[in-house]
Order: sequence, then C-alpha cells, then structure tokens
Amino acid sequence: FPPTASRVLIADDNGDMRDYLTGLLREEHRVTAVPDGLAALEAVRADPPDLVVSDVMMPRMDGLRLVAALRADPRTAGVPVLLLSARAGQEASIEGLEAGADDYLVKPFSAGELRARVRTNVELARLRNHHAHWRAALIDSLQEAFFVCDEEGAVIEINAAFTDLLGYGPGGLPYPPEHPWWPGTRRHPEEHRIAAETFARLRDGAEGHHETPVVHRDGHLLWVAVGFKEVRDPDTGRRLVVGTLRDITEERFTAQREAAMAALGIRLAEASGTEEALRVAMEELRDLWHARRIIAAHRDETGWVRRIASVPEQDPPTDGENPPVSPDRRGRDSGDGSPGGPLEKAVVGLYDTVPLRPVTTRDPTGVGITLDHPGGRLALWIEPAPHRPLGPEDTTLLAVLGGRLGQALHRVHTFEQHRETALGLQRAILGPDHLPDGFAVRYEPAARPLQVGGDWYDTVELPDGRIGIVVGDCVGRGLEAATVMGQLRSACRALLLESTGPARTLTALDRFAALVPGAICTTVFCGVLEPDTGRLVYSSAGHPPGILVRPDGGHDLLEGGRSTPLAVRPDHPRPEAERTLPPTSVLLLYTDGLVERRRHPLDVGIERAAAVVADHLDAPLQELADAVMRGLEPSPEEDGGAAAPFSGAGYRDDVAMLLYRHARPLEVTFPAESARLAGVRAALRAWLTELELERRSIQRILVVAGEACANAVEHGHRHTPGGAVRLTARATAREIHLTVADSGTWRVPRPDPGAHRGRGLRLIRGLAERVTVESDEDGTTVDAHVRIDR
Repeated sequence: FPPTASRVLIADDNGDMRDYLTGLLREEHRVTAVPDGLAALEAVRADPPDLVVSDVMMPRMDGLRLVAALRADPRTAGVPVLLLSARAGQEASIEGLEAGADDYLVKPFSAGELRARVRTNVELARLRNHHAHWRAALIDSLQEAFFVCDEEGAVIEINAAFTDLLGYGPGGLPYPPEHPWWPGTRRHPEEHRIAAETFARLRDGAEGHHETPVVHRDGHLLWVAVGFKEVRDPDTGRRLVVGTLRDITEERFTAQREAAMAALGIRLAEASGTEEALRVAMEELRDLWHARRIIAAHRDETGWVRRIASVPEQDPPTDGENPPVSPDRRGRDSGDGSPGGPLEKAVVGLYDTVPLRPVTTRDPTGVGITLDHPGGRLALWIEPAPHRPLGPEDTTLLAVLGGRLGQALHRVHTFEQHRETALGLQRAILGPDHLPDGFAVRYEPAARPLQVGGDWYDTVELPDGRIGIVVGDCVGRGLEAATVMGQLRSACRALLLESTGPARTLTALDRFAALVPGAICTTVFCGVLEPDTGRLVYSSAGHPPGILVRPDGGHDLLEGGRSTPLAVRPDHPRPEAERTLPPTSVLLLYTDGLVERRRHPLDVGIERAAAVVADHLDAPLQELADAVMRGLEPSPEEDGGAAAPFSGAGYRDDVAMLLYRHARPLEVTFPAESARLAGVRAALRAWLTELELERRSIQRILVVAGEACANAVEHGHRHTPGGAVRLTARATAREIHLTVADSGTWRVPRPDPGAHRGRGLRLIRGLAERVTVESDEDGTTVDAHVRIDR
C-alpha cells in the first residue's frame, strides 16, 4: 500500500464476518481486525486508525459502548466510527448515531455499499483531521502556553508550550480541578489561596487577566500571567474557556527586588541611628518573607559572637547584657539558641563563609548571611515560617538586600557621628543647661534636624545675686540664623555680666549687631530680675511684650521700655521700664513663633498665651511650660484659614519661651531636735509673709508644717536623735506644696481615742487638700498641698 493508504480497524466477534470484511476492504485500505469492543478500544488508543468499523453486538464491550468510550477520550474523540447492525429500522439508526457514530449500516448489505460508506467516511475524516491538525499546529506554534477548559473547569486541551512551561503533557488530559500544578496547601498555603481565587474567576467569569502562582511538575514554584475568555463550542454550543499562560517569574522577582529595595531604602532613610536602622531592616525582611524570627549577631574583637537584636523582639537577658555565643563552646543541642544548640552553631558558622553569600541549613531550618557593619561583620539569621520556605530567588534577593543594608549601616553610622558632633555644637550655642530656681524654658526650632534656630533664651546669674533674662529672635531660620544667634547670645551675656543694665546692654548690642551679617533687625527682650523682691528692670528692642499673669488669673503686658530692633538706630539711646512681680505670679517671655499666625492679629496669640498660663497656674512649672507649648501649637489648616489658629500641628517658625514663677522655694534642713522647731516655724512664717498671703492661710500652713516636722522629730528619729529633717515649701498661685522628709522610721500609732497624742496626721489631713505619706528604708516623706485663700 502507498504511504497515504488509509488504516481501518474492524471489530466483530464473528470470525467469518471479520474475514469477510477484511477481504472486502483489503484492496483499498490497510486493515486490522479485533474480536470485541474492548480490544478495539485498546488498539485505537495505542495507534488511532483512520476509521473504525464495528459490530453493535459484541461481548465484553459492545459497539455503542465502544463509541462512547472513544468520544470521551480527547485523544480518540476524532476517530470516525461506522457501526454495523442486524437491527433494521429508523430507531436503531438513531440510537447508533446519537451514541456518537459517524455512520450506521444495516445487515445484510452489499459489498459496494460497504466500500462506498468506508471510502466516504475516511475522506470526511481526513478532511476534518486536516483542519484539526492545522488547528493543533497553529496552537502549538503559539509561544505562550495555551489551554481549553470545559464547563467544570477541567483542562481538556493544551499545547506544547503548556507542557514546556509546567511539565504536564497531553497524555494526562483531561486535568480536573484541583489541577496538579496548583501550589500545595501545606508548603504554599498563600499561593494555593491565590491560585484557587484565580481558578474561581476563570470558571465563573467571561474574561480576565490575572497573575497566579503555579508549581512545575518537578516541584519548583512559578508565577504566570493568565489571560482567558469564554467561548461557545460551534458544534455543541457548550461553554468553554480558552486561555494562555505566560511565565512572569523573572519579571515578578525583578519587581519584588526593586520594591523590596525601595521599601528598605525608605525605612533606612527614616532611621536616626545604626541600632534603629538595623531594627527597621530586620522588620522589613520579616514582613517581606513572613519570617518567624530574624536574629542579628555581632562578633567582637575578642572573638565572641553576641546576639544584638531579634525580631520579633525577645525579652532581654536579666543581667542587661547581650547573651554571648562562643565559637569554641560545645554543649547539648537545645535547638533554641542556648549555648551549644543548633541555632548557636549555625549563627557562629556564618563567620566561616564569604560575606553576602547566603547559607541555607536544615537543622535548624533557616538562611543566614554576613554583611559589613561599622563595628565589624554582622550575621543575620532568618528562620522562615513553615508555610513560607525561602527558595533560590529569595536567597538571591537576600544577598542584594544584605549589600544594601551594609552600605546603609555605614552611611547611617557616619551621619550619626556627624550628628553627635553637630548636636554638641548646637547645645553649646543654645544656652545654659542649668537654670536658676523658678525658671523653665522650651525651645522648638522650625528647621529639622537642627536643634537650634534664630531664636534664643538666656539666664545670667550676676555677681550681686540678680538674674539677667534675655529672649531674642534673629531674622530668618536654619543654620544661618543659628550662627547669628550664637554670636548675639554670647555678646549679650558678656555685656550683662558687666552689670550695665538692660538699656545699656541693648545699646552696646546695637553696635555689635551692626558688624554681624544678618543680625540687623533682631528683636530682643532684656531684663534684670531681683529674685528676693520681684523687681524687674527691662528694655525691649522691638520684641513682643512679656506677659505677667497675676495670681488671680488676670494678666498685664510689659509694654514699657520699647524701642526699635537691633542695629536699626545704633546711636539712639534705649529706654528702660520697671515692674515688681507679685508673689506666685508667672512671667512669660517668648518669641513671635509662639503666638504669630497667618491671617490672625498678633493680639489673638498673646491673649491665648495668657489664657493658657492662667488655666494652669497651679501646675508645676515644667508642666506649665509643656501646657503652653501644647496649647499654642498651630493647626494643620492654618495656612488655609479654615480652622482655629491654635489646635496642634507643629510650629512653622522657631520658638523660644521662658517662664518664671516669682516664688522662690523655701528649703530648711535642721537636726531632729524639738528645740529647733521654733526656728523652722519662724523661717516658714517669714517666707509666707513675703508671698503676701492672708493671715488665715498662713496659720493653716504653719500648723500643717509644724505637725509634720514634729512627727519627723519625734517618730522618725526616736532612736537616733539629731538626725537630719528637711522641710521644702513651694508656692503656686493657689496652693502651697509642703514636703517634710526624714531618714528614720515612724512608730505605728496606737489606737487610743482618749489619748491627747497621736493626732498629728489626722490634723494634717484635715487642713490640707491632699496628703501622702511614703516610707521606705531611706526614711519617711510627708507631702501636703494646702489651699491658699485669695
């Protein structure tokens, strides 16, 4: 036969009929004969013929079941079948054709009719197969993986690119869901969830484009771009889904790498030191890979490896030191990082590897790497979550991120050193750390990360006991204004120490400012305070007025002694003004950044500042300073003018603020002897008289203090007479805070209601607003807050 001769498979359980049919068809076709339908099915699957001629009635598998089996298998569904049957009639023919047969011939039949039927079906099949082969070749020529799904989601057709991509060939068709290339739930639970969601969209949607993970037949994970569209079978009308897969693993890895590097860069840029940089980097790595734990260790100059950080953070060692990991130590394998455990050995072993070369181990499971650190090589150990193992792409990314982290740590370390140097210089410029009693200051530069700007404050303790007070504001902000400020502050301090007075100090400062670039138009409030009397002499070079808040909550503005800013009229003498501060009053000096707001008069800010001080007159001075800074903080909508001008969004201009409460504290330390109590009462009475309190308030305070001191003498030092007792009294606008402290142990009072003794504490609690008594091994302290009548 020529190579183009058709192949015909005959299936009939009657040997004579098989021989007869074989003889009829042998002249034109290559004929193979089998005795039943099951043998025919196996033969067709092994090597599909051009036509199957089958009897309907056969043992093991009849002709109708054979047709059904052939049509159910995508590999044999296109093989034409001619059924032979002794059953005549239209119903028998319909039954055969509905089963899937291409033709139906009733016995007896003529030889010519059989040959004609066979020839016609072979030619029709060849025509169909030609189109099918052309379609298959067209699909196989696609560079992207191609697939067809039926209504149930089973993959019923694929091309060669699909097999190349996933390793699954046409021999396994159909592939029912869940498809074998889905990621497993145990090893890749998150990827499995994504694949399931993508399949649900593919099964239920008309079309779409998604990215989903898949697993190659050899086990490695891939990411593919899936595009699909719903179509209808032109012959049956059933719903099908055709789609393509494109490998985007490398693209995704590149995007992941770029995103990870960008995220790490952002976190590192926000870090203010090497410790913070390392911590945020470890957090970023943990979030990137959903790691269970990340450990950082460092080897010091002695060869000891110490854990310096852990994410999630673990409780620090009880001795406050980083736990050591010795490279020479051997012990039992605990598996938890204790001496000699697998984790310890794995971390120590990283120092035997090349930097930035990830090392993967199985006991314990994890990936480690070493990288450059300002203090030497740093080891990072990543313990992955069981459901998220780290693959080759992850270790490559770890090497890239490790290199970036090492560079960032060196950069942050260099910046940290420069910053410490700069901060030291800034602190030297800003002013004294120690303030005289009764003062509180706050400073807020507008330009970050500088800690100084063009504003300043200063307090100068003069040789005669007076205190010089200065608050100034240079034009501009940032480093340039800070350098001008530093020169003016130093000059003003030196002039005050010459005891020249506020007006003469500012006049001399005029001439100095004229020689300093950028110092012209600086505003300054300069005053000299006598703490004992409250007398304040001051002069203002164009500066906002000071605010004096009286004990009753009212306020006055210090608007005297005003003249032009510095160096505007350098030869013009400056005036002075004088004011006596009432006892327990509060003086607020400030720069305009505290009270000035766009589209609001300056008076609004000044009144607001006075109100905040009045609302917190009873607060300790440091708390009062915090309240002022909080209460005057600008609003976020300030620029648009839509909100109140003071509602908290950060200062946009430099702010310097100085508070002074005119009520110097009284501190008396005396031996624990009854004879000394009268002198203590006299000192306290004199101090209270200076505060100009009412007689009734003075008497109540004296009784509370006297009882507390007497208890300290009698109970605290009954076994050690002569021990020290300390009385401290501090005044606010509405109360006196008394503290009596001794170094002894009080005797527990006996419950004797008829006794005339042991009533001191009850009397104290009756006269004071709040009383606390605290005792420990160092002694006993009584705190009492007594209300002032105004």
